[in-house]
Amino acid sequence: MRAPVRLLAGAAAVGVALLVALMVGGLGRSATFDPVAVLGRPAPADVLPDLDGGRVDLAGLRGTAVLVNFWNSWCQPCQEEAPALATFYARHAGEPGFAMVGVVHDDTQEAVSRWVAAHDIGWLVALDPDNVAALDFGTTGQPETYAISPSGVVVGKRAGPSTLDDLERLLDMARRTS
Repeated sequence: MRAPVRLLAGAAAVGVALLVALMVGGLGRSATFDPVAVLGRPAPADVLPDLDGGRVDLAGLRGTAVLVNFWNSWCQPCQEEAPALATFYARHAGEPGFAMVGVVHDDTQEAVSRWVAAHDIGWLVALDPDNVAALDFGTTGQPETYAISPSGVVVGKRAGPSTLDDLERLLDMARRTS
């Protein structure tokens, strides 16, 4: 009976060692600018409805540096980042070669429309009612912001609420990469 117990104990020890190795291996990695599956790949070419019955064609923004921000109206971290997004957009709105798109998922059109009106959002807002874009980008929550180069490649991501400095860094990443 000792052999099966030793075998079981040995297997458990190996499992614990592997778990510890995985956890330690993740230390020191950035939790702010995450490597993601879409990083370095063409941005998803989703076409999404906007609040006015029109369409937002993400592929149609090619040729510009684009920030795509996933959010929803009930998300507390999204509400926290809203002032930074507004300041950032006001700073860059008139620049050629720049676009910003807010993609809303897991929310109602009515709630989003109220939020947009109350916060005077001037950038494009697209609805993602079936979470197609969220899945295509590989989002894991909200808010998340992606930087897309003028050539249409995803070059950066910020998970969690962005600061003004984060947004400037993402825009710089998009502009530096073609």
